[in-house]
Amino acid sequence: MKKLILLLLISTLTLGACSSFRIGPKGEGEYVVAESLVPYDENNLRQMRKDGVLAAQKAAVEKVAGIFISSATTVDQAQLVEDKITSKTAGFIRRSHVQKAYRKGDDWYTKIKAMVLVKDIGEIIKQNESDVFAKKTTILVTSREMNGEDISLKQDCKQAIYRALKNQPYALVNGDNLSQNNIENPNPTIDKARGEGARFVIVADAQTNPLETLSNALSSPFKSYRARANIHVYATNNYAVVAEGAQQQSGLDPLPEIAAQKSIAAACEAAAKQLAEPINAAINSANVFNVTIKNVNTIERLKQIQDIFKDLREIEDYNLVKYANSSAQFEVSANISTPEELAAKIIRKYNVNFTVVNITPSVIVLSFN
Repeated sequence: MKKLILLLLISTLTLGACSSFRIGPKGEGEYVVAESLVPYDENNLRQMRKDGVLAAQKAAVEKVAGIFISSATTVDQAQLVEDKITSKTAGFIRRSHVQKAYRKGDDWYTKIKAMVLVKDIGEIIKQNESDVFAKKTTILVTSREMNGEDISLKQDCKQAIYRALKNQPYALVNGDNLSQNNIENPNPTIDKARGEGARFVIVADAQTNPLETLSNALSSPFKSYRARANIHVYATNNYAVVAEGAQQQSGLDPLPEIAAQKSIAAACEAAAKQLAEPINAAINSANVFNVTIKNVNTIERLKQIQDIFKDLREIEDYNLVKYANSSAQFEVSANISTPEELAAKIIRKYNVNFTVVNITPSVIVLSFN
């Protein structure tokens, strides 16, 4: 009888241990630690504590949703997450419990551990991305625009670039107004663009000056300006120039300021039209690898893996395709010739040991030890 009881106890413990590897129904959930601060309200302590838990649950869902947004995120996609996911936090929380809660100055601090339905969130984001939004390459647009010796802040050149490239599959993001130092040494601008998630940065240098002969000045009320535009497109992963455009155009108007604007806009639009073909060639030059990381175990460690992809200059784009049962599947575009080289770079970037499970010409499978 004692042996039978002992065997039953061992079986129960074993089953309990096995079930811990499948969190939530069908293993689609993941425990996430999140925090919140809400205003301290001594007149309504019960509601304040409830608000603290709800805010922390929303933070947990936002943390999970963030890992499924690819490096090609657009503003529309970010709004999708806000509208369809974080606004319905309760539907993605299976259970949660408060780990810490106390007054912190004028706020009430709450720390929770919540089981978030990671699979559901990932499927919603991916489905909506594929149905509604075209995948776009993020490009930061910067410029230095000069009218004679004066700096122009009207951004006529930037607007012209947007018009020239509006039908391309790019997410064009407004960047800084540049100085002469930025034109001569674009590396800090490129670094900043990479930090903001851009795959390329457009650096435009445009200058216009009055252009009129004495006879025209005496006989015509119109003012003429001649502008030149030089545009370079840099890859943010390796500083390489992937496209160039240059053009000169004139602008004519009774008002000198308008004539100057017309000339800059015309020159920049004409120069920008020369960029699309080489940019698209650069976008399609990378090799695509399917990378799977097993035994990830935590959302925090998954985020660290994504940070590795972001930091490796050879990687141009990455996208979390699926995350379930602590196994993450990525689609990675990289200027790397072999999967062995990519696997080696990933392993060297992380401070724990990986086991190489499988490598084929297009597939890499690694596992945390």
